[in-house]
Amino acid sequence: MKFGYFDNENKEYVITNPQTPTPWMNYIGKGKYSGIISNTGGGLSFDGDPSNRRVLRYKFNNLPKDRPGRYIYIRNQKTGEYWSPMWQPVMKLDSYECRHGMGYTVIKGEYDGISVTVTYFVPIDKNYEIWHVDMKNLTDEEKDLKVFSYCEFSWHDAKYDMLCHWPCMAFTAEYNNGRITVDNCAEHLTGVPLYDYISTDLEIDGYDCSLEEFIGAYRSETNPIVVENGECKNSEMHSDNCVGVLSSSFSLGAKEEKSFNYTLGAASKKEDIDLQIDDAFNKINIAKEKEKLRQDWNAYFSCYCAETPSREMDVMVNIWNAYQAKTTFDWSRFISLYERGVDRGFGFRDSMQDVLGVMHAIPQQARERIVLLLSIQKSEGDARSVYYPATNVAQGGGRSDDHLWSVFSVCNYIKETGDYAFLDREVPYVNGGSGTVLEHLEKGIEFTMENLGAHGIPDMFRNDWNDSIWPISGKENRGAESVFVFFQLGHAAYELIELYKKLDKKENLERIQKVYDYCKSKLDVIWDGEWFIRAFTQDGEKYGTNEDEWNKIYLNPQSWSVLSRLPDKQQQNTAMDNVLKYLYTDKGIKTHHPASTGFNPENKDFYLFEAGARENGSIFFHSNTWAIIALCLLGRKQDAFRCYQSILPIYRNDIADKCLTEPYVFSQTMLAAPHSRKDACVNSWLTGTASWTFLAATQYILGIRPEYDGLSIDPCVPEDWEEFSVKRLCRGTKCCITVKKGCQKGLFVEGKAVAGTQVPWAEIEGKDKVNIVLVK
Repeated sequence: MKFGYFDNENKEYVITNPQTPTPWMNYIGKGKYSGIISNTGGGLSFDGDPSNRRVLRYKFNNLPKDRPGRYIYIRNQKTGEYWSPMWQPVMKLDSYECRHGMGYTVIKGEYDGISVTVTYFVPIDKNYEIWHVDMKNLTDEEKDLKVFSYCEFSWHDAKYDMLCHWPCMAFTAEYNNGRITVDNCAEHLTGVPLYDYISTDLEIDGYDCSLEEFIGAYRSETNPIVVENGECKNSEMHSDNCVGVLSSSFSLGAKEEKSFNYTLGAASKKEDIDLQIDDAFNKINIAKEKEKLRQDWNAYFSCYCAETPSREMDVMVNIWNAYQAKTTFDWSRFISLYERGVDRGFGFRDSMQDVLGVMHAIPQQARERIVLLLSIQKSEGDARSVYYPATNVAQGGGRSDDHLWSVFSVCNYIKETGDYAFLDREVPYVNGGSGTVLEHLEKGIEFTMENLGAHGIPDMFRNDWNDSIWPISGKENRGAESVFVFFQLGHAAYELIELYKKLDKKENLERIQKVYDYCKSKLDVIWDGEWFIRAFTQDGEKYGTNEDEWNKIYLNPQSWSVLSRLPDKQQQNTAMDNVLKYLYTDKGIKTHHPASTGFNPENKDFYLFEAGARENGSIFFHSNTWAIIALCLLGRKQDAFRCYQSILPIYRNDIADKCLTEPYVFSQTMLAAPHSRKDACVNSWLTGTASWTFLAATQYILGIRPEYDGLSIDPCVPEDWEEFSVKRLCRGTKCCITVKKGCQKGLFVEGKAVAGTQVPWAEIEGKDKVNIVLVK
């Protein structure tokens, strides 16, 4: 069953049925004041940090689901009937449509002869959002109407707002000068004030700040007593739950149209509120800001545009995958329908991977995110797990993989920009002292090499990339050995070898070559005959071996063995053959097979989840991307593209009732057989799948990949593709690249033949536009 369709011309996904299997979300805002909004208006807002500067409240795992939100109630004053154009929370409409676009959402509802369209967006670099309302009377008779805004404010500290009632005791909300202003005493707890507000450019005839007064006893947002009676109580709020209700009355003549606005925002100074409201309600500004937002996203998308024989690939690469990768870069794993915005900031491992999906478009921002993350690395080489921007605090640690992700991201940045001076930039360590970027990378390698287990494989500590495998290390969080981190170490060493050769750093090269050679010497220890094992347990037993009944083969060691280039090609292909044999499904590749059920560490059953759920045998889309890249590196064109197609959410549009999550963005995982709910997806939007899929598609399948000496044109596309083209921004130059079959084979730049498959940077840099053709 489908709930909507792709409008590619407008870069929108159009939802035609409000009753989607889960709330289908969009993001408004670009890294500062921002929010999430569902297809029925549910969601929340925050001022740069959803944990410590929350503005609107949202109730996760709640019934009725997807509440509260940004609502407008419309009441017919003659009949007393009322409704909401976003369907929720009254849930009655004659017609409905939601358009999720790039940084905005438009919801249109019709009822009782009135059509209402609400456009939600956050203007670029503003600390407020706008709800722009277009209303039309479709009938031949005058309508006397009353409209009510509705939102529910949150205590600034989202965690305590969810956990207990006492934060409400510090709430105050008052109406004055055409606005409701909320003071939640953030200044006394964080040192930075936070004033939330809501206002409208309509003439206001009533207001309510108290949730209880507006909703009424034993009622909900579906039937608030104030809307039912048609009169606000003009309640202020002191030490209780707070809402933003402003009422306005007007008549709408036959066929008459009317436009008006609400603005919701946050300020650190009270005197800034009126300035922000005046700015928001400048009608010329509203039109300009909407156009500015559109142009800003179009400029972002113009940095990479592909035209291939696969329409589905084009839609994802050019629009939705790029959009999701930027959104994930902005918010890491901080806030979504599945991430509550508490105890999750910018994760070291997460955000260090997220930069890969935006490096082509905003390399300077990616660089600064890398620096931020390196600043929470310890002088010993390992890293804190997460950074909270509002409080400037880094916490966590004890994972074996975090610090190794930096190498690939830094190397990608240098290949993209040629900014070798970045390696010498001084960055502090979280526990004191500082080192250059390059020293940070080498510290990570040294830490892993200093913490090897009994078999000479890196210690897993509490866990590696697979967070849920932690019981393998026992209560001490030491002793188990991670083959994933082993290959991650090999991959990092491989990348640094390439870098040091380019820089002619002989001493560094000799040192890192020894690490790589050491890894090569250990391959026999972890080879199981048909594939590489997953780990050694704390007791020294092999895990992920054909010798066991369950959990025989894991995906990640096989794909990362190829990325590391440590084994020979025959061994790499054998490992990937078995991935396709045992783990591949038509909806993606499972984490491992056969997944065990039941938690019994003594029997090497380490997962709390049922078989087929999350890391225990689900289709974990993030890890699928590494398999796609591995297949490309092996030149297995058909296999690589088949695996890529299998994970594209666009193919799930017609079965969305089974897959549940949005068909326009990637989810983290899909339940797989033998799970009774197989095909159901969870954790959409903020996932490493976004950046890595974009990388896999653009740099490995389509094969347009920056290297140290030039732009590599090395596609791994299906044999039946006759031609495809890519327009890509490379070091300030627009590269128009065509790959096609033909008789006169070779690589040509502006008609001139170039040896090999790499265009030297000298042929690209400093020019406005370069035409490149590869004839295969």
